[in-house]
Amino acid sequence: MTQMPPMDPSQSHAGEIADLYVLQGSASTSVEKITLKHGDAFLVADARGDLPESEQETGLFWHGTRFLRTCDIFLTGQPLIPLSNSISDEEGTCQIDLTNPFLRIGREVVYQGTIHVRRLLALKGRTLTQRVILTNFHEESLHVKMGLKLGADFRDLFEVRGIEREQRGEVQPTKMGRDSATLSYLGLDGISRETTITFFPEAEQAVMQGLFWDLHLERNQPVEVRITITLSSRGEAPLELERSGIGRYVHLPRGEDFPIVSSNNVFFNRMLTRGMHDLEMMCALTPEGLYPYGGIPWYVCPFGRDALITSLEFMPWFPQVARGTLAFLAAHQGTKVDTFTEEEPGRILHEYRTGEMANCREIPFIPYYGTVDATPLFIIALEQYLRWSGDLDFVRTLWPHAKAAARWMQTYGDPDGDGFLEYAKVSETGLVSQGWKDSWDAISHADGELARPPVALCEVQGYAYAANLAMSYMAARMQQHDEANQWARAAKELRERFMKAFWWPEEDCFYLALDGEKRPCQVVSSNAGQCLWSGIVPEEVAGGVIARLMRPDIYTEWGVRTLSTLAARYNPMSYHNGSVWPHDTAMVGAGFARYGRKYEAGELLGHLFGVSLYYGGSRLPELFCGFSRVFGYGPTRYPVACSPQSWAAGAPFLLLSAVLGFEPEAERHQLTLRAPELPEWMDNLVLGHMWLGGQDLHLRFERSAHGTSVILTSESEIQVRVLPH
Repeated sequence: MTQMPPMDPSQSHAGEIADLYVLQGSASTSVEKITLKHGDAFLVADARGDLPESEQETGLFWHGTRFLRTCDIFLTGQPLIPLSNSISDEEGTCQIDLTNPFLRIGREVVYQGTIHVRRLLALKGRTLTQRVILTNFHEESLHVKMGLKLGADFRDLFEVRGIEREQRGEVQPTKMGRDSATLSYLGLDGISRETTITFFPEAEQAVMQGLFWDLHLERNQPVEVRITITLSSRGEAPLELERSGIGRYVHLPRGEDFPIVSSNNVFFNRMLTRGMHDLEMMCALTPEGLYPYGGIPWYVCPFGRDALITSLEFMPWFPQVARGTLAFLAAHQGTKVDTFTEEEPGRILHEYRTGEMANCREIPFIPYYGTVDATPLFIIALEQYLRWSGDLDFVRTLWPHAKAAARWMQTYGDPDGDGFLEYAKVSETGLVSQGWKDSWDAISHADGELARPPVALCEVQGYAYAANLAMSYMAARMQQHDEANQWARAAKELRERFMKAFWWPEEDCFYLALDGEKRPCQVVSSNAGQCLWSGIVPEEVAGGVIARLMRPDIYTEWGVRTLSTLAARYNPMSYHNGSVWPHDTAMVGAGFARYGRKYEAGELLGHLFGVSLYYGGSRLPELFCGFSRVFGYGPTRYPVACSPQSWAAGAPFLLLSAVLGFEPEAERHQLTLRAPELPEWMDNLVLGHMWLGGQDLHLRFERSAHGTSVILTSESEIQVRVLPH
């Protein structure tokens, strides 16, 4: 087990809760994991499909609690040997192929690879079904004993991640029978949690920790054992995210209506397909619609910032996700001042947890509002949803929430009135850093000294700029022209202030942040690239910023580092101080494309594609280590990165939209493609079932020596026009 990253020695024990929140937990002894999710339940298993106690994060979880700690299969007392596993595109299902190790069964010697075991997992709602199918390929029949080890600890997810609790509830005595077992726990919150397991056929023997089947295996005659695990609780009214009957846009398209994103490169297509199916898996159905959770295993819950960026990444293909996300966040928008949760009127939540520790207020995520950027991102996403959908009625419904968010930016978000969004922790158990880099040590000066609050991050000012322009656009659509002009003027004034306070001429870059004394953090970071994404950067300096971010101290040729190698706190194996995050690289690349640098944006898309080739199923991880690329070798894994992770899944889609130059205008039934440019490693691209103003749009792109041509391949009222930059 690797050690946790170092704690800030100035933090109190209560503050450690917030630090552990971003520190991810210990690394496992086995890198490869199988992850399944459906609704609010998720499974993390090893390559055999087992839940071994040696692996910190494995288990079957529901509503922030691990309901099953151990579920391991043995043949004659020996663990099985994994052959392969494959996660289906169908949500929540997996096939695992295993075989026996060398065995002695009585006087019979059974060599490895004689018995095939297929383990089929299906997670639907609160039920996990396991079908274990054994097939004997020995020349004679065999009698084998199959064992199943079971156990549950009912630990809160934050306990799994390493937080020590002074008290816990009571694990009830296990009820173990040959055809069923019941594992239960009475929590300190008064909630009874129960795991019920049934077996068919029934076992020959049941003991406290498991069961045994005596199986007769004829040659080439499959024998099946079925294990059904159901999770339940009594005494709570949880954030219920499996309710139906919500209205329209509660399901992602399926079958023939599923989006098409296909190029001449089959491996690139596989990455995109995996990303779309990962979005499908990560979405939960809330009372307000679909909502993409953060990532497995640590962030299976609603996050504000993550979901909004995910929605923006997938907007042309899955606008219903953006709609559900916006409606959910509006329903839980801050209305009062609460120092424990850092709620403030108009503020958009950061994180919403359920589980025993949340119910007992041992953690503030109930929900917790300590983020500086989710609020402007809410406004940006609402505007982009309007541009793609044309759904002005929905925007009218959420307009009071947008105005409340904008008021928060002007008041609580700018407590000293200097015109910049800034943060300072209020809750004793809250987050020290409240931007997207939320590790306690993520924001520092050139000498490594941590920035003292209140902290104004450079990219957050860009978000505020884009949010002001978004308010202007939406106000104009609702014929509120005076207000539209006010917001446009606010954006212009913010850009002027920003350039005076954040521009770093010696580096052709932006300072990472301003600290509480308005001292600039003279550190080159990827945050400056996100300023390009928001559009706050004037054209005359954008080229210099792009060139700076392509230097080898910040650019790895796998992606953009979060922090320059020249910074005092640089560590390529850290969470935020030198690692590479696909979503961050995509936002930086989208910023490059915004200022006409499509070639560089295409390079970054190609690098993320290259990363995907080194990960199972072409699934992009949450992050990876920030070592420079070495020809012939893959990227270095970050040992406890979430996988799948929603905004990582969407990263290639954001870059693809950027290089194609999408500018939607649903109210005019028009899609503008601003200087579309396929990367040089892609000859053609087909996009199908894109949605603009309720119209189904199909496009084909072809690259030649003369540039990239565009063909509309479906009947539609949408006008597609191609413009130079």
